[in-house]
Amino acid sequence: MRAWRCSRCGEDQVAFGRLPADLLCNTCHDAQRPGFSEADAGVPQRYRGLTRDGWAAYFQRPWPAALERWTGSPHWVALWGPTGTGKTGLATVVLAEHLRTGRRGRWISGPELARNIQCDFAGSEDVIAPLLVTSLLVLDEPLSGPAADWYLERLVLITRYRDDRGLPTLVTSQVLPELVVEPSAAAPPPLLSRWLSGIRIHDELAGEDVRLRGVF
Repeated sequence: MRAWRCSRCGEDQVAFGRLPADLLCNTCHDAQRPGFSEADAGVPQRYRGLTRDGWAAYFQRPWPAALERWTGSPHWVALWGPTGTGKTGLATVVLAEHLRTGRRGRWISGPELARNIQCDFAGSEDVIAPLLVTSLLVLDEPLSGPAADWYLERLVLITRYRDDRGLPTLVTSQVLPELVVEPSAAAPPPLLSRWLSGIRIHDELAGEDVRLRGVF
């Protein structure tokens, strides 16, 4: 892993292989494009265009007060609750609002991260590099990825790197915090102590699985 600095924004970066020939970071490369949409950020089709009002209406609950004026501090937001209660939608709305200000962000799920790594194991660090430095990251159900050393090592790398730099990150999980922290849990302590160190939203996400009622 090599540290380097973007020639345009001056922000510190990290590379696992060759440095970019133009010494531009992923964010500055993105900025050269006409726009950066929810699709560019990796948001699944069914969640694109969702707003706070749309989320509240569909899930029949108010927008969480802890996120009403959240602007990235504290930099960890943990969303915990049963499936179909609005965790992913909530995180996606926050990301969409962030993107509309002209900033960049990324959305990735645990299974997708694992699949991308496995598809090109030799070049897997290129998959991870943008997730390390993006200004806002949504990790959707990262614990649903494989409980394999190669996956957890990269998840720890993403978590520690972003935590050290105070980069805002939202983590969703179906597993309740009190169950995750059990010694037998698959997630190692370096993940949990960081994910749970900021805002925790749980009670607001209790209730029935709305997917059983229909779709967005």
